[in-house]
Amino acid sequence: MLSRTAESFFWIGRYVERAEYTARFVNVHYHLLTEIATPEDQSNIWTRYLEDTGELEGYQALFGDVQTKPVVEFVTLCRDNPDSLTNLIASARNNARGIQDQLSSEVWHFMNDFYFSLKGKTEEDLWADTHDLLRHVRNTCYTLDGVMGSTMVRDEGWHFYRLGKNIERGSRTARLLDIPVLSDPTTEPRRISEYHQCLAALKSASAFEAYRKFYSAQLVPKKIVRFLLFHNKFPRSVRYTTTQTSELVELLAGNARRSETRQAIRLAGALAADLEFGSLEEVYSTGLSAFLAQVLEQFDQISNMVALAFFRTSGYSTSSQSSTQSQTA
Repeated sequence: MLSRTAESFFWIGRYVERAEYTARFVNVHYHLLTEIATPEDQSNIWTRYLEDTGELEGYQALFGDVQTKPVVEFVTLCRDNPDSLTNLIASARNNARGIQDQLSSEVWHFMNDFYFSLKGKTEEDLWADTHDLLRHVRNTCYTLDGVMGSTMVRDEGWHFYRLGKNIERGSRTARLLDIPVLSDPTTEPRRISEYHQCLAALKSASAFEAYRKFYSAQLVPKKIVRFLLFHNKFPRSVRYTTTQTSELVELLAGNARRSETRQAIRLAGALAADLEFGSLEEVYSTGLSAFLAQVLEQFDQISNMVALAFFRTSGYSTSSQSSTQSQTA
């Protein structure tokens, strides 16, 4: 497979997954936290989110102070934000257009319809029914993944799509966990806002129902961290995505053992092993934020090495800045 084609599959997976997570995160937090959080709490939550995704500087240049309404507009419809929902889906479509002959007609038509369903949306449409627009993006991302899985041959293109999706998914779940209420294993939510932050972290990963199967409805911070970091059967846990990433890199490498390919295998395998054999005690002795920062750095290194090994590019700087790397692929 041509490296350009492989890279396009990879970025389709990343863009669609990023759009899905963004839509889910914003929907959950907008409807939970605006009901119970003070304006200061809301500002802190959105500021942390924009910092984690690398969007804070761009937001402040356009809107200044961090407030709920402009943040929601910035991450959903803003044409000047490369990681807004409209731009993410446009980028996925641009990549798909360049490899249209490699896609099933169902995938292309569905992605094209998805793009046009968002292209003409305005702020008036957003505020007329915020929940409906965000749910539309989330559900369409779900469906698009299903259409690809049901109509695409399981060849190299499919594997690169899944690789991009798992790298993006794992890094997004890790970011969800970096909140103060989860950082101390000895504390429990004391304020209603802290309880809702725990609930929002689970719902932002579509994990609330799955979590309850193991821990009932009790929201215990260290159990949330254990579930979203280390569960080996939940598809959005960091451990699960790192296992998938390692297996996909190994599969795509085949018999090729260039130095960059060996390095990609080593990095992916090391991160998967860290999550497979890691423990909650080690996480909290390191510090949750520090541990998650290490995980995110390892995801970035894997993404960079995948670019070098398979796409013959110079790599991507960071996962939060990479959305501009493949716009014209």
